[in-house]
Amino acid sequence: MPTAPYYDRDGVTVYAGDCVEVMAGMEPDSVDAVVCDPPYELNFMAKSWDASGVAFDPETWKAALRVLKPGGHLLAFGGTRTAHRMTVAIEDAGFEIRDSVIWMYGSGFPKSLNVSKAIDKAAGAEGDYGEPKSAAHAGWIKRGRMRGEDGHGGWRRPWIGDADAVDRNAREYLPGAPEAQQWQGWGTALKPAHEPVTVARKPLSAGTVAANVLQWGTGALNIEATRIGMGEEYDPTKVQRQQSAGAGAVGGAFGAGALRGREIAKYKPGGRWPANVVLDVEAGAELDRQTGTSTSSYRPPSSRDRNNGIGLGADDERGGLSNAPDNYGDSGGASRFFYCAKASKADRPELYDADGKKLPGHPTVKPLSLMRWLVRLVTPPGGTVLDPFAGSGSTLVAASIEGFSCVGIEREADYLAIIAARLSEPVAPVLDLGGVS
Repeated sequence: MPTAPYYDRDGVTVYAGDCVEVMAGMEPDSVDAVVCDPPYELNFMAKSWDASGVAFDPETWKAALRVLKPGGHLLAFGGTRTAHRMTVAIEDAGFEIRDSVIWMYGSGFPKSLNVSKAIDKAAGAEGDYGEPKSAAHAGWIKRGRMRGEDGHGGWRRPWIGDADAVDRNAREYLPGAPEAQQWQGWGTALKPAHEPVTVARKPLSAGTVAANVLQWGTGALNIEATRIGMGEEYDPTKVQRQQSAGAGAVGGAFGAGALRGREIAKYKPGGRWPANVVLDVEAGAELDRQTGTSTSSYRPPSSRDRNNGIGLGADDERGGLSNAPDNYGDSGGASRFFYCAKASKADRPELYDADGKKLPGHPTVKPLSLMRWLVRLVTPPGGTVLDPFAGSGSTLVAASIEGFSCVGIEREADYLAIIAARLSEPVAPVLDLGGVS
């Protein structure tokens, strides 16, 4: 077994140390799911833990494979530039790659070189700065001057904390040298707006999914617990029938939509089949702004559907196919087809150590509602979730809220303090927009 835990209370156990070494001391086939946010190996903010190569090492994932039950799922976040190397390492360790979930968000900040400015700098020329690029950028300038050294969400982005730098980034650069003017508007990077999550599974030991689930409790995804919620207006115990096409709820973002003259009893009350795309609120709102209101037609499942299984969610395993498509016959924004994770103040709480000193934040915190949805997807009732890269403890908090036992491993002392403080604080309920809570 591993050495004595750093934290052990209320079904949550946290070990301090190297994840491979700690997992080597754990019992084989002892956890039901692995949900983690490993280093993206980008040397992010010059952090040494993000340049170690651990996520690209098959030995890391072999250690996780050993402690995971047969059929257990692994979910691992990755960077858009480096996730392929991590995924290959996971596959080389013996996992089956099953899918990739794309988490899309609207809050990314482009880290791009201004080519015309770089040309000016190399030529010793000086440019100028015009008006703010937009009303939003004007707001940046105001907030940047107010924030000072407080930073953003508990940690300081490189361009925040220097009011002059915020001012420059929010205004259009006007190049000085003629050569630089030719390249005005050119950069080197796109705005980051998604992160992939590798979905892998330890090979079955019992031959079929059905047999493996009966023996180990693992091998399948909890579809019912992660359906895309339709809202209270779709509860058959409250509303039996919409009186006319389009009556009732007004279609909108984040799973909302109006039923079109059909008995609600015909609809699966949990909502739509979960997709391999997840949005945040900003991305969902932007998607709905671009698509406007759309209407999906309804038809009841036919005998062919029941016998053969068509549509989303058709299972490729032996033992039968899903028997009906999700035809809800509703209208609304396109975001209603996807789970929309909501950021919360609980994601970045102000934390203090035993001496009352404020703890620094973690730079890569994931929304609790997103992590709750992910652990629900891959963990059986009463199961145990392992996070070998616990970071700020988001997976552990999410698993605890969902009623699962969890084991976390973290090497960095600063982050261990954050985890302990975060687990010791009561967590307010997190609203799940578009999901089943």
